[in-house]
Amino acid sequence: MPALLSGIWANDGRYVVFGSGYNGEESGRPVPDIVLRTFYQWYDDRAGESKEYSATVKRDRNAAGTRQAEEMELHFTPLTDELFTADMDKPVVQEDGDLLTAEEKNSGAWDIEVKFANHKLGGEDTYHIPVAVIGDKLYLKFAVKAEDSDSVPASELLDGITVQAENLLDGYWQDAGSANGILVCPPVTNTELLSYYIRNNAVYHIRYWETDMEYNPEARALFTDGEATYSVPKHLRSAEKTYTCTLGKRTRIRNIEKSNSIGGEYELNSVLVEKHVKDEKGNERSYTVRTSTILALGKPYLTLTDGSQNLQEIIAANNARRHPAPASPFPPHGVLDFDWSIVEDPPASYDRRMLDLGK
Repeated sequence: MPALLSGIWANDGRYVVFGSGYNGEESGRPVPDIVLRTFYQWYDDRAGESKEYSATVKRDRNAAGTRQAEEMELHFTPLTDELFTADMDKPVVQEDGDLLTAEEKNSGAWDIEVKFANHKLGGEDTYHIPVAVIGDKLYLKFAVKAEDSDSVPASELLDGITVQAENLLDGYWQDAGSANGILVCPPVTNTELLSYYIRNNAVYHIRYWETDMEYNPEARALFTDGEATYSVPKHLRSAEKTYTCTLGKRTRIRNIEKSNSIGGEYELNSVLVEKHVKDEKGNERSYTVRTSTILALGKPYLTLTDGSQNLQEIIAANNARRHPAPASPFPPHGVLDFDWSIVEDPPASYDRRMLDLGK
């Protein structure tokens, strides 16, 4: 399991622990813990967990949850390198010898394959949830870009300095796909992908839709804005499905949408690529290129907790709370002095008055 996904992740509606310490009996894949914060966060329901854990630590039996927790198994496929800051001394070494580290915040992205034990909608029991982590935030909607430090020409004059690969937003950003949440039931995933090609503050929105075409990673599609022509992948592969941006054998993208911004909130990861060159005398020189590989869109779905409590302690503390008594429907008052004379000695015509009510 990726190290960056360790710990307890939370939002207003749930707690998620990807590495619960329990694995599937046959697959050996990690089984997550998912706790739903129900009844306006007044009750935490252990809705997803290992059967072995349920047998060890008994679940509450009440009307708020199911009789048996949902058991899921996870498999992680990297979409980008898992990067740590330099102080953690865990650089990623590429084939050409370049060293990759995170500048300030650890980052990484994965496609999580989720296998549900009790759900087989449409004959399927496996679904995909792409996630990206930047620092202590986890996103479900994001795009990824290939590391492009080679766009900076190598030079011994750059020895010991850090340069930036143009505008960090420039380049082709591939939509990684998105699910509506990390749930205890099959998520709803998008049937279309929206990738971006960004150049000189111009943002081109490229729509991909699901297709039954054979996936061809070498196929390219072209589009133009009237001044320049750009090339992007024709096919994308996400969640074991193929997507295309053109019909049939066409290679020209029509009706391309252009804007001057992505729109909405976004966050970029910052990647430092340490590169090495040799000068005329054969001495090795090194320099660093700053670039980005993850573009997180919108607000984070989950945030990493501070780790001061484990999940059992969090649940016990939350469920021990009691909702305060509701406010009295009557306004504050002093001693009530009722006139009981009409009850003790009712008038002779009181029945007539009762019959007249409502007329």
